[in-house]
Amino acid sequence: MSKSKSVEKVTTLSHSSALKASSVISTSAKSTQPFDHSKSDHSFGHAPDHDNYSFTFSSDLASVQSLSSVFNSTYSQTLDTTGSTFKTTVGLNDKNVQAVLSVSQTFSDSNIASTSIYSDKDGDGLYVKNFDIQVEKVANARSEQQKFTINSDGSITETAAATSAAGHNSPPKPHQQTEVLNKATIGNVTYITETQTDPSNNYHFEVFSDSNGDGTWTAIAHGETSVSNVDATTNAINLVGIQNYLADASAIVS
Repeated sequence: MSKSKSVEKVTTLSHSSALKASSVISTSAKSTQPFDHSKSDHSFGHAPDHDNYSFTFSSDLASVQSLSSVFNSTYSQTLDTTGSTFKTTVGLNDKNVQAVLSVSQTFSDSNIASTSIYSDKDGDGLYVKNFDIQVEKVANARSEQQKFTINSDGSITETAAATSAAGHNSPPKPHQQTEVLNKATIGNVTYITETQTDPSNNYHFEVFSDSNGDGTWTAIAHGETSVSNVDATTNAINLVGIQNYLADASAIVS
């Protein structure tokens, strides 16, 4: 089967733009987490693989008009995407049909930058959210902080309970099947990553930085990814694949 070049089209969705489409195309999307800016901290949801999502595209597939969360195929709720920028990549899918192959959704304000990516290459109408990340642009009192010990064999252990920047104990994390700590230097910046695999084989990650060298590492980013961004040898998040997103945290002195 011959492949055509995909075409990227970008649109920013304002509060009113979702109401202006005269010709739209709707499709369902299965996703790991909702992208809902109505949450006070702009965080993603915490129930991977439980919800479905519905996109409404313009007739030329150039823009996303709305995004809804669908529960049990019977109830839907339109998500607040005010301020989001959507990029659709259009091309031939595996069924040789011209369609939206992937959707990238980004949101940024003075505190955070978020990106979520959905894809449907096989053309079955279900868009899988295979990546999302939230990056802190400024330090705040809720930022998780951690101390680590880097052992002589290169392994890393947590040496103290996680706290927030304000000194409060962080809420306990849900039980995970596996947890991998890894140290990596990208672009002259050293990070410690924590990658967790839950019983459904979803990969959750946090990225810590200690730019001022005081031994306290601050979480500057967290998210969820498919196996495509995970190192097959270490089972840790591959920072090369997400390096560009981390630039939003460059102003944080951690």
